[in-house]
Amino acid sequence: MLNIADVRRRMIGLATTDAEFRQRLVADPRRLIAEEFEIDIPEDIEVRIHEDSDNLSHLVLPPLQVLDDAELEAIAGGRNNYYW
Repeated sequence: MLNIADVRRRMIGLATTDAEFRQRLVADPRRLIAEEFEIDIPEDIEVRIHEDSDNLSHLVLPPLQVLDDAELEAIAGGRNNYYW
C-alpha cells in the first residue's frame, strides 16, 4: 500500500507530464485518487489542488506539531532526533 508521500510524488509526476491526468486531478481530486490509487479519502478530509504558474507559487505547510515533554527535553538537551 502506498503512503501519502508516495501518492503525492506520483500525482505530481503524472500531473507534470500527462495533461489528461492533470485535468482530471484538478476537476475532481477525490475521485481521481480513489480510481487511480484505490484510496478512499474520508468525507471529513478536504482535498484542494493549487496550480503554480510563472507568477504564482504555493508553499504548503504541514500541520503544526506540538511536542510532548519528553520531546522538548530531548531537543533542549541537544539531542534533536525528531527533525533531522
